[in-house]
Amino acid sequence: FEYIIPDYAGGKVYPYRAGDKIFVFFEFDQSGNEVWQAADFVRDGYITAMVIGFLLLLVLFGRAKGLNTVISLIFTTAAVFFVMIPAIIKGWNIYAITFAITAYIVFMTLGVVIGVNSKSLSAGVGCLCGVGIAGIITVVMQNLMKLSGLINEESYFVMFINPQRPIYLPAVIFAAIVIGALGATMDVSMSIASSLEEIALHKPDIAYGELIKSGLNIGRDIMGTMANTLILAYVGSSLNVVLLMLAYNRSISTIINREMIAVEILQAVAGSVGILLTLPATTLIAAFFHKKIK
Repeated sequence: FEYIIPDYAGGKVYPYRAGDKIFVFFEFDQSGNEVWQAADFVRDGYITAMVIGFLLLLVLFGRAKGLNTVISLIFTTAAVFFVMIPAIIKGWNIYAITFAITAYIVFMTLGVVIGVNSKSLSAGVGCLCGVGIAGIITVVMQNLMKLSGLINEESYFVMFINPQRPIYLPAVIFAAIVIGALGATMDVSMSIASSLEEIALHKPDIAYGELIKSGLNIGRDIMGTMANTLILAYVGSSLNVVLLMLAYNRSISTIINREMIAVEILQAVAGSVGILLTLPATTLIAAFFHKKIK
């Protein structure tokens, strides 16, 4: 058989054909008869293959460290989906659980991938400083901009998942921004900590101030690309909404004052500031470890 999906001009249409795997559901009509409807294609097989391919590439190119990265990804995913999200649904304090999960992910990832040493410790502390600043900016700006967290239809359903203890939506935005910025801040903190360790090893007589200066110079090179990475990620996620508003001649002022867009801007800016301040924080901590403690 062949089931034709209605042809919407802008989207690519894939008709259902014999042999396709699809989701179907049924309901009863007013006469009590079963009415079956096609819902969507089954895609989990392709998604699984894509994820497995990515993990295999990590192991292929990274070898032992690639395998450690895969292990850390498994633990990170488990922490978010089996600890953090269930805790939020149960009504736990979102700010507290976000901080706990963030600290766990940072030190677990760096410990598994890099090992427990001064490099991973300085990178971890620097990373927490960065995401902590991003979190503080988020809370302050949420209050100043009076963000309710009701940014789309799904937000209303999320709020009342647990009717006895409704989920506080501004805290969900806080969690999304902190977790969203975590990967990039870990990246830059590890880059700085690793670079300063190499400098200290190859030039053990380098002065404390000179080591800090070297770290800040390296940080300036990293800063631009990493900030772009985060901002472009959020721009991409809200592109459909911006296209829709511009198509109907909405002014820039109207667009940026929409709560959905304001939240996206807050995510991009708070995360980027977190990355920016991770650089000097990690530099100071790493230099302190190498020159003051050692």
